[in-house]
Amino acid sequence: MAESAAAGVAAKVLVALTKMLVDEIYFLRGVKDKFEILKSELEWMGASLIAARSDTNFKIWVRQLREIIHEAEDVVEEFNLEIVNHKRLQNKSNALKRLFTISTKLPILHDIGVRIDGINVSARNLRECKDNYGSVIAQTNGGGAESSYRSQSSLLHQRIKRRRKEIFAEAYAQDNVQIHQDVVGQVMPLLTREEGAGHGEPLRVISILGMGGVGKTTLAKKLYNLRSGFDCGALVYISKAYSSDKLLRSIMKQCFGPIPAAKLSNKKLCANLQGKKYLIVLDDVWDTDVWDALRSSFPRNNNGSIVLLTTRHKDVANYASSQPSTDIHELNVINEEESWQIFLNWVHPEPALKNLGKEMVKKCRGLPLAIVVLGGLLLGQGMHKHLWSNINASASWLSSEDENAFRCPGILALSYDYMPYHLKQCFLHLSLFPQDTKISMAKLFQYWIAEGFVSTTNEQTMEEAAEAYLEDLIYRNLIQVSGFSYDGRVKSYRIHNLIHDISLGESKKDQFSVTYGSVDKLFQKKPDSLRVAVLKSDVLNRERFPSYRETRVRFLMCQNVHFKQQNYLSSLFGGFKSLRVLEFNGYIQGRGRISFPKEIGDLIHLRYLSFEKTNLEQIDTSSLSKLVKLQTLNLNGCVEELMLDEKIWSLRELRHLYLKSIKPTSYVSRSRWSLTVANPGIDKLTNLQVLHVGDGDWIHHRLEKLSSLRKLRIEECLSSHSEEIFNAVAKLTKLHSLALLSKNSFQPLSLTNEAVPLASIQLSDHTFLERLHLKGKIHDWPGRNSFPPNLCKLKLEWSWIVEDPMPILEKLPSLTFLHLGYVSSLSKKMVCLRGGFGCLETLKMVSLENLEEWIIEEGALTSLRNLEINGCIKLKVIPKGLQQLTTLKQLTTVKMPPQFVNKVKKNGEDWYKISQIRSVDFF
Repeated sequence: MAESAAAGVAAKVLVALTKMLVDEIYFLRGVKDKFEILKSELEWMGASLIAARSDTNFKIWVRQLREIIHEAEDVVEEFNLEIVNHKRLQNKSNALKRLFTISTKLPILHDIGVRIDGINVSARNLRECKDNYGSVIAQTNGGGAESSYRSQSSLLHQRIKRRRKEIFAEAYAQDNVQIHQDVVGQVMPLLTREEGAGHGEPLRVISILGMGGVGKTTLAKKLYNLRSGFDCGALVYISKAYSSDKLLRSIMKQCFGPIPAAKLSNKKLCANLQGKKYLIVLDDVWDTDVWDALRSSFPRNNNGSIVLLTTRHKDVANYASSQPSTDIHELNVINEEESWQIFLNWVHPEPALKNLGKEMVKKCRGLPLAIVVLGGLLLGQGMHKHLWSNINASASWLSSEDENAFRCPGILALSYDYMPYHLKQCFLHLSLFPQDTKISMAKLFQYWIAEGFVSTTNEQTMEEAAEAYLEDLIYRNLIQVSGFSYDGRVKSYRIHNLIHDISLGESKKDQFSVTYGSVDKLFQKKPDSLRVAVLKSDVLNRERFPSYRETRVRFLMCQNVHFKQQNYLSSLFGGFKSLRVLEFNGYIQGRGRISFPKEIGDLIHLRYLSFEKTNLEQIDTSSLSKLVKLQTLNLNGCVEELMLDEKIWSLRELRHLYLKSIKPTSYVSRSRWSLTVANPGIDKLTNLQVLHVGDGDWIHHRLEKLSSLRKLRIEECLSSHSEEIFNAVAKLTKLHSLALLSKNSFQPLSLTNEAVPLASIQLSDHTFLERLHLKGKIHDWPGRNSFPPNLCKLKLEWSWIVEDPMPILEKLPSLTFLHLGYVSSLSKKMVCLRGGFGCLETLKMVSLENLEEWIIEEGALTSLRNLEINGCIKLKVIPKGLQQLTTLKQLTTVKMPPQFVNKVKKNGEDWYKISQIRSVDFF
């Protein structure tokens, strides 16, 4: 099945090679015939891989063929790079054209010719050694899934948008079916008791037991979200390779808000929970060691506190539960009627397909995960009886025929088999990350783009196409959305462990990727896989590394790997000449600083390079400038005054450039980590989509020329540059996200002239701009027409607005998220008028230190779901108008005065104003 991922590579190389044969005839003298033969072989190889995807006898043959395809990919790309480099030289001297007339005068042509001959001979040998090579191709219809997918693309994206809205509105399809109601009826009363109930009862540990995919996580999350009467709570997901420190941090943060970076102990968490009535959900506990590692964190308060854990292992449930006879609740598979109802939430089959649908649902044997994956698979095939019949007759179901066997692998493998090629590569790529890893969606998309997984049309950017790929995986129920941003886009995701196992298994089978717990393992033997992740903090002690000159590794990611000496890092890259992605991430205070290894300049295929949060202090821009294919450069959080010269502007393919400083640890501290760019020429980077950078002279008459920018963030903005910044921003009408953060914005207005003169910003023509973050003093508060018409998210900090900002902001028609932070307003009174903020769903008010009174009129904030009041120390009472907000689900108060908190707690004089809110947290 996974060999079709390599077929996608063959197709991509074929497109590039065909274009080169047409466009670059002049440069191909002496090797054109060889490239023509290679083109023919690639056509055969791609077709053969598609044909072989269901034949396990092809395993070794397919592996060898895949290696040939990747060698061809490198050769074609290297020759294209040579053409680009020599075209640049020709612009300087026409005499250099003679270098291309005879191959002996240009050694690269001879070397390329030899390598192509080797590839063609290897491909021919493989073809000849396989007697049924041609017959297999004739028998296959491997493109069916792909063509069906394309014909359904419009329907697919309509469904995605609809499902996104449903999840955001807490109407997730699987939750609409009332399953496991017996367990809900037993556990729910314990989690929804009034405040004070349970006094005198010891800590209770309750287990939900059941096989993988039966719905334990869905049920636990539902129970947790309906809790009431607890002082604090947390829900954490536990992977097989769990980290105790990460789990403790997650619990602490959810219960008590942001925590310092210092190492956290069980004793510390226990001290914070002491005296609190808490609910902690531990999802997917694999063995008793997990419970042993965490149990001392939970004080045995006699107040009705509860730890709820889910597990598929009965010994874990017996070991952890307070009273195994009453506190273990087992989830069984669901009945046929419930199964069919879940299926109908995803697919509404036509009458002619109903019996086929029921037959396949029955094969899922009551396992909800299998049913929703089946629904996603069939929906992608459309209402075509022959396609449904093919799926029903697939041999992949056979892995589930044994009544005592595990129930999910058949349908999961089937769903993978029917993916289009580009999605298979993205799905397998997810195996590089542990289940509990939180990864930036933007970074994930950049990986996919750098690896060549993403193709696009003229109407889309590469980033938009990558987001559509992720949505497709969600649509197929192979990824679970765990968080949404303000506008409904995916913010975070989880992969069910059964689906993650499928991804790992297929990756291993196809040598697609591998993860190591130690960097030394990377060099114990030549890596077989194309992608390698080193995910464990490690100190590298080797002085030299073996040089694997034949390795085809495309992706290398090292997190928290530290090098004792500079030459250790320099010698790392000898055998990784085919890398497309290279990432180092993780800085630890006290480690020696490192310089940019000049050997990186030999990695000519690199598209993605990151030294984020490392102690990198010097950049060899001569080496960096050789990476002409580079799309993403991330130097965020490197050491102060990291110098870049004009050579960086030769990287014309750059799409994402991150040069921003890291946040200071204190608002009082004047020291900041920053990056300095000498000899500005940033206007040459016309492909830039994302730019995060500090203020500087590079802005002069250059920023406005970056017409492709979608996201712009400028830190430490100076008032001396403000006019140029806003004149440029006014011309960048394709922006989707804009952040302008002033220098010294936290100082009192009388001490500095630095400001964000918002009155001069005219953003009414920026119809794509949805996110706006302004940090700095605003002297003249503008009218609503200065804001973008489709603004969804607005964050204001240190604005020092004298008047009440609400009369202007409440008229923004699309605003769904508003953050007013750190003296953004100096007004003593704020009023939300009737009809205002009709779309606002999240409101955060942080450190509005002058605010004494807040009034919410009837008919205002009719869509509000989440409210946070943080550090508004003069606010006397909570608004009476909250009582009428039926949509409000979450109220969080942080660092509020005791008299304010006591009033809104149970039996307080203002309790009636918030009693209807489902979840109220006090930090």
